[in-house]
Amino acid sequence: MSLCVFIAGKSAACLAGLLFSLSWTHSVEKTEWVEYWQLKDEQLVLKETFVKGSGAGIDPAPNAVLDKGWYRWAPESPVRVPAISLANSELTPDNWMLCALDPVTYQTGECIDFAKFEDRGVESFTIQSSK
Repeated sequence: MSLCVFIAGKSAACLAGLLFSLSWTHSVEKTEWVEYWQLKDEQLVLKETFVKGSGAGIDPAPNAVLDKGWYRWAPESPVRVPAISLANSELTPDNWMLCALDPVTYQTGECIDFAKFEDRGVESFTIQSSK
């Protein structure tokens, strides 16, 4: 199974695998944010979230643990979605980054840097599974 980035309904790039990270820098606080997502039954399941600090619009969950400067938490109840929609904002200092993760070590594998789509005048992206 693959996870693909769609632009205007067309697949623009894909990564093979079942476990992925989605990362970006918060537009106001300039804080790093990483989410781990798993593909399961053609749905995206949020496994864990990591945030480097806190601030406006960044509220770690009540069950968050502070570890080496990163708040880390898993959802208390399952978060399953068919797709993730992302805006391409001039306010976000770094673009979105989607990476395949090794399911055992969680080491980063192949990545898609959304900066490669900048010259297309893209306003939004959709991330979803592809068979």
